[in-house]
Amino acid sequence: MAAVRHRQLEANGITMHVAEAGPVNASAPAVLFVHGFPELWYSWRHQMGYLAARGYRCVAPDLRGYGGTTAPPEPNSYTVFHIVGDIVALLDALHLPQVFVVGHDWGAIVSWNLCLLRPDRVRALVNLSVAFMPRRPGVKPLEYFRAAYGDEYYVCRFQCQVDWQEPGLEAEFATFDLKSFFTLALTLRATGSSAMDLRKMQTYSKQMVLPSWLSEEDVSYLASVYSKTGFAGGVNYYRCLDLNWELMAPWTGAKVQVPTKFIVGDGDLAYHHPGVKRYIHKGGFKRDVPMLEEVVVIKGAGHFIQQERAQEISEHIHDYIKKFEACGLPPLRVSKL
Repeated sequence: MAAVRHRQLEANGITMHVAEAGPVNASAPAVLFVHGFPELWYSWRHQMGYLAARGYRCVAPDLRGYGGTTAPPEPNSYTVFHIVGDIVALLDALHLPQVFVVGHDWGAIVSWNLCLLRPDRVRALVNLSVAFMPRRPGVKPLEYFRAAYGDEYYVCRFQCQVDWQEPGLEAEFATFDLKSFFTLALTLRATGSSAMDLRKMQTYSKQMVLPSWLSEEDVSYLASVYSKTGFAGGVNYYRCLDLNWELMAPWTGAKVQVPTKFIVGDGDLAYHHPGVKRYIHKGGFKRDVPMLEEVVVIKGAGHFIQQERAQEISEHIHDYIKKFEACGLPPLRVSKL
């Protein structure tokens, strides 16, 4: 790993914790890493080291509600407009007019929306695990997940917990030894309604052997941070799924007009959601993301692919973004309604 620098920055009315690696001079190409749930900037430690060693300025914030970044208590303070606004304000604070963006899980969703709303700030995109999800006017996200997996699916349960202070989901998280929780959450290959089922996860052995790609230090770091912050911030992203669907109505049918590479593991739950494989491979994805240049499906890989296959993912990211270095900055692309 390259040396990682940490600082706090004011952006969009909140304080953001930002991890950085690599050169800081204005001429260095910058890469913004956007994490998912239940993660932190730390998920990108391998990619930051790899790209920093190759001359890239790497920027990995804790998103709103996570780690060292402000966590507003109101669930409706976590809409896509808030999160994209945080990122744009962070880029402004860092004096970065345009960056390469790499997203995973919820970070991929945020990155897709960043490209819809502010394509002028994105030089090229590499997204992992979660494909673009075009807005379907007749079906809200919660209805989709309920129809596919039922009310007990974790996405549905997260959205139904309106008051974090009431007994329920918070009590279930609190019953876990957090090191055991992160070991399970990052390594279990459960699919469908069994995915991230906290009650079922409790039945698994707490003596699970860590895989080679996940260390005791890794799970200890996550556990130490989440023991202070709890999970409310991350869960609030799920609570805003239907609200985001309403807010994004003006962008129904909008296309992602940014050069894009997409990578997913063939063991990733998100790859097996109903209709997703067909969408990715049968033309729908390319229709909605016209500048999609490559789709990579990695055999045997799960959801937390940037950690499980760290070297491979780092190489994929570098191989894609380095080709833009020779051609200079593209014209600014401004989103229009």
